[in-house]
Amino acid sequence: MPKDSNYVRTAEQYAWKLLNYLDDEKKAEKILHEADKIALKINDYKGVARINWNFGILYLRYEKLNEALNSFQKSENYVNKYNLSPNEKQLVYSGLGTYYEFVNQYDNAFKYITQAIELTEKFHLSEYILPAYIIMARMYIPIDVKKYEVYTKKSILLIEKEKNKQARYLAELALSDFYVQKKDYLKSKYHSQKSLFYAKNYCRPASIISSWISLSSIYIRLNQLDSAYNYINMSVKLAEKLNNDFRKADAYASMAMYYEFKKQYKLAEKYNLKTLEIDKKGNYGLGVKLDYDKLADLNLLLKDYKKAHDYRVKSYKLEDSLFSLKLSTSVNRLEKEKQEANLKLLKLENENSIFQRNVFLIVGILSILLGIISIVLIINRNKYKKLEAEQRLRNQIAADLHDEIGSTLSSISILSEIVTFQQKKGDSKLEIMQQVSNDAREVIDKMDDIIWAINPQNDSLQNLETRLKSYAIPIFESKEIEFKIDFLAISENIKIDISKRRDIYLILKEAINNLIKYSNSKNAVIEAKLENKFIVFEIIDNGIGFDINAASQRNGLKNMKMRAEKIGATLNINSTISKGTQVILTVPL
Repeated sequence: MPKDSNYVRTAEQYAWKLLNYLDDEKKAEKILHEADKIALKINDYKGVARINWNFGILYLRYEKLNEALNSFQKSENYVNKYNLSPNEKQLVYSGLGTYYEFVNQYDNAFKYITQAIELTEKFHLSEYILPAYIIMARMYIPIDVKKYEVYTKKSILLIEKEKNKQARYLAELALSDFYVQKKDYLKSKYHSQKSLFYAKNYCRPASIISSWISLSSIYIRLNQLDSAYNYINMSVKLAEKLNNDFRKADAYASMAMYYEFKKQYKLAEKYNLKTLEIDKKGNYGLGVKLDYDKLADLNLLLKDYKKAHDYRVKSYKLEDSLFSLKLSTSVNRLEKEKQEANLKLLKLENENSIFQRNVFLIVGILSILLGIISIVLIINRNKYKKLEAEQRLRNQIAADLHDEIGSTLSSISILSEIVTFQQKKGDSKLEIMQQVSNDAREVIDKMDDIIWAINPQNDSLQNLETRLKSYAIPIFESKEIEFKIDFLAISENIKIDISKRRDIYLILKEAINNLIKYSNSKNAVIEAKLENKFIVFEIIDNGIGFDINAASQRNGLKNMKMRAEKIGATLNINSTISKGTQVILTVPL
């Protein structure tokens, strides 16, 4: 078995060729594993770093995200621990930036891509340098168009300097996209053709598909539909021959765009459904959402309004799910960073313990200064608490607006699109317009609840009673239910904190709704009383009652319990069949 670094270099280069030209990923992975063992055995640190960088690229292509990150981080450890050359560091930072952009962690992506670019420009590097500029430009598209242009133009200047032909292929594709956005289709076509040259001569066959699709989109914009179709058709055939799902999805989406441009909407739908199937199979959430949006648009054009509505609703639901997942991932990452920071702090404290004897003398001097600082902190503490409370309130209002109103506004938006489309076709339907009206009324009511809750003039229990009466009395009277609302046992001077009063009101409101809808009651009592340091609200009816266990999974009851837990309150519901129901909400003052 070879024992020098020459074998490691040759193996690493051959693995790269297998990955990016011969398209034999399994063989590349096997060779990298063998080379890694040898590099470790002979302490070839550059070889270990390079091999793990290749593993990172390979696993990212497989979407094995944990393995990709571990490989890039292992490579980073070696280049830093053994102070390898700027070129090796640039490769690793570019790889990590690619990974973090792929998983939408843009703060880390910016950090590593910036380091890669700084090394390139400081040491005039020339190997695999363009991907960092491409990624940086791409990240700036939604936030700063000028910087997007700056980094794209930098890549134009560096493209002839780049030694890595696969990187030049990626850069040519990126430049084609850049000129499409500029509507300079001749320059865009030039760079797509250049990318096709590199794809055919230096890249794996699947790369050719991206160049063909790029050319087809340009020909569609130039209204040269025959040329566009030829490139798309070749893309579909090659993607299916390679059985590459990622490329098949791209090719099918392009075919759908072609048929939509020709107003053959049924065929466009057919290919969009193929794309959707692949994106679902690959668990590509954002792709699935975009597929739903496109299918909703197509079904509007096909006048299938129900399917259009269903696809749009699926899109909005998935958008919420993706947002929640992203938020959860961010929270987990921050928790991990916090734990790491605590460990570092603990280590620092342990290291400092040997200096404690010398510290005693300093403490005596500092205590006087600390006393002065404490006075200042005490003065400012209330101000900071007030600012924190205001920030919490802002966050709560934002959450309330998203949770309570977002989905209804989405429904209004969807239905309004349908109404607008129908009106253009002279085919308006009264029931859809009525639904828009109902949804709009619901938004107004929810907004009214939020505004009432955040108004500081409504912080007394008396105001809560007034609000509840204004809601309950008209409903009870319309249903001919005898009722009693009694808050008299409690002093009207009791204040209810802004963070609690809306949830209290909504819990009581939901209880009244349930009473009206399900109880068949003829008598109702709503009262509040003070017990020690708690306000106890009770809603009692003499209706038909219900099985608590059977009804506990209803959304209304679950929401009531969640709201009670959020404000530190206790919610008890007692019900007996044929005798009635008692809802008890106990809120700490």
